[in-house]
Amino acid sequence: MRKKLTAQEIVNLHIESDKISDIATVEGDYRTNNREGKKINKLFTLLAHDIELAQEVYGILLDYDNITTRTEAAAACLKLSIHKNKAVQVLEELSKRNDIGIRRLNAEMTLRVWRGEFPGKTL
Repeated sequence: MRKKLTAQEIVNLHIESDKISDIATVEGDYRTNNREGKKINKLFTLLAHDIELAQEVYGILLDYDNITTRTEAAAACLKLSIHKNKAVQVLEELSKRNDIGIRRLNAEMTLRVWRGEFPGKTL
């Protein structure tokens, strides 16, 4: 039987994975980046089955100082229809910044897909 993770444990796993992903992106290490992406997807799947836990976890992650963490959390919130106003606010803020490189585009594209600006694409 698997131990149920607490909200703080999930937050810590997410943050650690995002930090590794940031380093891998800078270094061009797509294998590590893909591996961390799979971990984030597993956490999302876990949280998608427990919306109360998801609200708690993503509420914390939306305010974290790591750009990747905030972008991933905002996208997850929009997928789950939780914290929508805060998620949109975070993505709009990040999409206007010129000092964060490709991560600015990630935030902008997430918003555009969510808004339905691309035919056939949804979050």
